[in-house]
Amino acid sequence: PAPVPVSTPVAVEQVPATDTRRATLEERIHFALDRADLTPAARTTLAAKVEILRSSPGLTLKIDGHADERGSDEYNLALSKRRAAEARRFMMERGIGAARLEAVGYGEEQPLDPAASEAAYAMNRRADFQVTGGALSQR
Repeated sequence: PAPVPVSTPVAVEQVPATDTRRATLEERIHFALDRADLTPAARTTLAAKVEILRSSPGLTLKIDGHADERGSDEYNLALSKRRAAEARRFMMERGIGAARLEAVGYGEEQPLDPAASEAAYAMNRRADFQVTGGALSQR
């Protein structure tokens, strides 16, 4: 009689759930016209970032403030700096160290949408976030 084949157990690699932390950290927020104060939606987004930063003390973020094209270059640069600073302040007030958060303003120089329309202007009034240090910055 032929020997019975012995089945060997197959190792099944567990695929980790998608790591959404980087996407959450890099989610942008938007601002109202001529405003640097945070909307309720922006506060919710920033609070989610704070929770991730608290659980991963090695992570650092760069906050890029932006403005739409209306207004003078000087005004828009100052406004974009205030927007980035406001997002940074919100996170610092919730325990994230200042050294982990860099805030920069770019004025109207980096529009997401160059069109001259209300929809484009609304999209361009924003703060973008980049993971600059820690394990998530390597992905």
